[in-house]
Amino acid sequence: MQQTMTQDNAITARQLRPVVITVVAAKLAVFALLMTTINLQAPMPVAIEMAAVR
Repeated sequence: MQQTMTQDNAITARQLRPVVITVVAAKLAVFALLMTTINLQAPMPVAIEMAAVR
């Protein structure tokens, strides 16, 4: 009985492995896409920087 449950668990793990890999790859792809679309602050012109310092 115990051996049957162990075999069932191994079969289930083998069947789910491609699903897990796909989900992880999709999450990494979405993360990479979001990181490339972050709006970074535009560099301030020198005159504005000098006025901000004063």
